[in-house]
Amino acid sequence: MNLKKRTLSRLGHTEYRPLQEEAIDALCSGRDVLLAAPTGGGKSLVYQAAGLIRNGVAVIVSPLLSLMSQQVDELNKKGIRAQFLNSTLNPGEQDDLVWALRHKHIDLLYLSPEKLVQPSVIGFLHSFDIALFAIDEAHCISQWGNFFRPEYSQLGQLKAFFPDVPIIALTGTVDKETMTTIQESLQLHDCLVMKNSFDRANINIQIAQKRKAKQQILYFLHHEVPGETGIIYCRSRKKTEEIANWLSHLGLPSLSYHAAMTEEDKQRNHKTFAEQYGTIMVATTAYGMGIDIAHVRFVVHLDLPNSPESYFQEVGRAGRDGKPAKSLLLYGLQDMLQAQQLAALQPLAAEKEIQHLGNLFQILEGRGCRRQNLLSHFDENIPACLHCDRCLSTKSEQNMTTTSQKFLSLIYHTKGLQPFALLIQILLGKRTKAVSAIRAELLPLFGKGKELNEVQWKSVVRHLIAYEYIKIGMSSIFTVQITEKSRSVLQGKTQIIIPSEHYYPALQEDQLALDKVKWHKILAWKYEYGKINLSDTQLRLICLHKPNSIASLSRLTGLSKENVAVFSESLMKIIHESNPKEVSTSCL
Repeated sequence: MNLKKRTLSRLGHTEYRPLQEEAIDALCSGRDVLLAAPTGGGKSLVYQAAGLIRNGVAVIVSPLLSLMSQQVDELNKKGIRAQFLNSTLNPGEQDDLVWALRHKHIDLLYLSPEKLVQPSVIGFLHSFDIALFAIDEAHCISQWGNFFRPEYSQLGQLKAFFPDVPIIALTGTVDKETMTTIQESLQLHDCLVMKNSFDRANINIQIAQKRKAKQQILYFLHHEVPGETGIIYCRSRKKTEEIANWLSHLGLPSLSYHAAMTEEDKQRNHKTFAEQYGTIMVATTAYGMGIDIAHVRFVVHLDLPNSPESYFQEVGRAGRDGKPAKSLLLYGLQDMLQAQQLAALQPLAAEKEIQHLGNLFQILEGRGCRRQNLLSHFDENIPACLHCDRCLSTKSEQNMTTTSQKFLSLIYHTKGLQPFALLIQILLGKRTKAVSAIRAELLPLFGKGKELNEVQWKSVVRHLIAYEYIKIGMSSIFTVQITEKSRSVLQGKTQIIIPSEHYYPALQEDQLALDKVKWHKILAWKYEYGKINLSDTQLRLICLHKPNSIASLSRLTGLSKENVAVFSESLMKIIHESNPKEVSTSCL
């Protein structure tokens, strides 16, 4: 067995995925590499294998302490000599690490960009052989390099200090502009650029209008992913706690995760989520990079992500084992406006953030296959997926040119100073106090938009915002402007074709009785055991009759007592678990 095969076996794998072997060969020959691949694409194997094959210590730059710790633990379990150098080490531990490095007892060394760029650390690294530098999560150079974590932009000095040491930059789903920024920042002038397909065909994509968001989530949890493990993303810390507490109160095991929590609480919740099947993590984007849990089966976005890249990376936390997974994003006009307002508040990157949001809006509002629209943003062309909500829809698109003309004209007549809700009231002919206050009953367009309801008008406004026919003012006073682009719509030269709205159903809290909650927990138990060959019909019988002995469980399932004994204790514990809610106890 050659060295590459032996190294692959040491790392617990039997064969290479696409691009891995080519990237390893390039590094081993001393060439720099930029590798872009989707979440779960096996990027870490590349630098780990090349680091073990080449002479010296592989130095891996990682942005998160928790990610370093997780990877080091996993490598040590495989017998790989890995260690990290960060602020959590006490002076004695640092001395032990220095001794181990000098005596060649470490193969892979993880550290943060802040630690790496310190002159003392650079000097220390010169005292022994370096196999390679790996810059993990390299898109942070583009996202954080100028202000939040300026040390990322300083990593370009590695090429000057260590000109003969190959560098590999690894990133997830990014666009061409970000890849160029990474190359320039790290001084990778003649690197091998490798990009795997970003398509994660195992993840079903659904995007729908937000109506009763909590009840829509309940429907999704009960009808599409009962008993499964998944993540619900929210924008605010407060919201993560509210949703997690609400789901827990309903009997669905849920945890929260956000930046304001103590490190101890974050680690505890992460550990529980990773180990207990059927747990729901309600989190901000603080629960992001480095989350590598194979059995995450769904991701829900209750608020809009910041960009197409963020959306795809977050969705990609589901289905990392290659098995089917589901995603659901709920949003409305108000979400778009709030996201733009938050982006405008960014101190040094407002224009860039608004541009990223605009790209996301066009993907959300675009016609045709969701997956096709997403991947085209990353310069990747695929046929229609045939299983996203758009591909499965039987509704036809709608020509909204005339209605768009009405809305654009009304903005002009009201000088762009009135909120969208009031403009829609005017078009619907509603005589509200707000309408009367500006004497809008006298406008020619008053009541001339009754062919649509309020919800449909909002979808028209979303489309006009997404495709920049109108522009929102970012001052403290709400303003909206008609752009030059809208002139062709008003003149009838440009048609506005809008995809039919996808209305995701809702499930009320009072419909989620104890029997349904228990069904979630029983399915979670089944997924965790994996090898238990019980059908849903058998599980429903067990849930209905509540056996309290191995013998009765054996009779219900038709399995031998020996087979039943393997799982009887844990299953009966769930069946007989008490619940404070006084509701039906029969199974679904």
